[in-house]
Amino acid sequence: MMSNLMHKHTQQISREQLLRILAVQRREKPAALKLTNLSVLDLINGETIPGPIVIDQGHIAAVGAEAESLNAERTVDCHSQTAVPGFIDGHMHVETSTMTPFEFERTTLPLGTTSIVCDPHELTNVIGKEAIEWFLRCSEMMTQNMFVQISSCVPAVADLDINGSDFSLEEMRAFVDHPHVLGLAEVMDYPSVINANPAIHDKLSAFSGLNIDGHCPLVSGLDLSAYVTSGIQNCHETTNFEEGKEKLTKGMAVILREGSVAKNLDALAPLITEYSSPQCLLCTDDRNPHEIAKEGHINYMVKRLIQHHNIPPHLAYRVASWSAAHHFGLHRLGLIAPGYKADINLVQDLHQVDIQRVLIGGQFVDELRLDESVTSKLEASAPPLQPTMQHAPLTAEELAVSLQNGDYHVIEIVHNELLTNHLVCHYDGQEFDQPGINKLAVVERYGHQLPPVMGLVKGFELNQGAIATSVGHDSHNIVAIGVDEQSIALAVNHLLDIGGGYCVVRDGKVTADLNLALGGIMSLESSENITSQIVALKAAAKAIGITVDEPFVQMSFLALPVIPSLKITVKGLVDVEQFKVIELQKE
Repeated sequence: MMSNLMHKHTQQISREQLLRILAVQRREKPAALKLTNLSVLDLINGETIPGPIVIDQGHIAAVGAEAESLNAERTVDCHSQTAVPGFIDGHMHVETSTMTPFEFERTTLPLGTTSIVCDPHELTNVIGKEAIEWFLRCSEMMTQNMFVQISSCVPAVADLDINGSDFSLEEMRAFVDHPHVLGLAEVMDYPSVINANPAIHDKLSAFSGLNIDGHCPLVSGLDLSAYVTSGIQNCHETTNFEEGKEKLTKGMAVILREGSVAKNLDALAPLITEYSSPQCLLCTDDRNPHEIAKEGHINYMVKRLIQHHNIPPHLAYRVASWSAAHHFGLHRLGLIAPGYKADINLVQDLHQVDIQRVLIGGQFVDELRLDESVTSKLEASAPPLQPTMQHAPLTAEELAVSLQNGDYHVIEIVHNELLTNHLVCHYDGQEFDQPGINKLAVVERYGHQLPPVMGLVKGFELNQGAIATSVGHDSHNIVAIGVDEQSIALAVNHLLDIGGGYCVVRDGKVTADLNLALGGIMSLESSENITSQIVALKAAAKAIGITVDEPFVQMSFLALPVIPSLKITVKGLVDVEQFKVIELQKE
């Protein structure tokens, strides 16, 4: 299988292209493009060397002094800028950006993200293999390099949730040989791996020799050793330095994450050294257009590493490009060197990460008119638009929480983390012994007509109304938080009416919403329109007392039963430490 991987991802230059490049290198033909008056960051030796860079057939033919004597049909003065390799997002879900792949490309490619490694398990949980098929169609039409990992856990943990569709091993195997498939996506059910569950090990065997992504928050010791021994190669769920160091010591790659909620970059930045940097990658995982517009994408992470953590520029740029290319076997990406794809970011100042222009495949992104092609590409890709909100409207009575004197299990959110705390709070018949506890509901949305599951959550600080989302990782049932049952019912029913999305309810009215028409998790609108609606939603949420920076992203992970400590699904309250459903009231 490894030879298959090598074949798929090194042979990006056809023989015809290669012969043309060789003719350029023999000075028999002019190249397509020559970049002059620039320096090049050498990520291997940690040096900055003088240009120029000569490009033909979308690939680099020569760099430095040897490129001086080569002619080109077009020469571009780069005004003393420095060329660095295009950035690679080592793990992400396009769906959680709320954008389609083409809109994501339009938004992030000018920021220097030339490649992404995505796991479409969000949409796969909603509609099954049709989601993978659509993403692969998109990958074939995109300018940005989109590589796809085949979703491994649909749903995240069997028997702990209900999602929209199965995704069988037989269906998974059908995609192994696709040229844009790198391997198996994040294996979240780590207890099944460690305990040798046949179903999960069948999947590991089917993708043996390809890349296998991990997902093992806080797993350590012999459990981590068993997980690694099973073939898992990386983890993006690392949240502290010692956890990351153990994973590196045991041969895993650590993918440092900075999403909209899960912000682990600062805690993990000290892991990056001259020794460890080949095993350290960067990713966004889940980052919405508002955060991208406000801060940036991978470019933001590079800048923070350099400016806030004093990481040498060659290491910061290395973990943003070559480390990921090396890890995933993308042997013509991640360096500015002969034979590599001409995915290049031009920066004025390495420390400022102030990208001036971006090239992908030797073409300037600002000359590609990506704005004009989004709609036509989307239509040509035949997106799987189908109704997915199948629950009947709810009444306030169905959402009632009957609280009696006693102790209750409460989910407490952790700032800038997907982890939650498991609290036990006492209710004396009138109030809890801790402030800021709100009602929490999860509503199955795939037509089973199950009654809502009710819980309690601390940390959102609602003092009136409700908020709701149909983005509930990873099964994507409706999650709602509110002060009273009437407000929760209004919020949930509004999402059922519009086909999914986000909304805020105040004083018996919907005060802000965002329609996510594709699977109830993705918008068909531009990133600018999505961002403006998110701004309105955040303001509406603040007006009902919410103090969380990203309330909709934060609440969406309350339903993910693979991240400690306490979560909630349509099956009930889940103690993730024990991987079992527990009652709301403590026995």
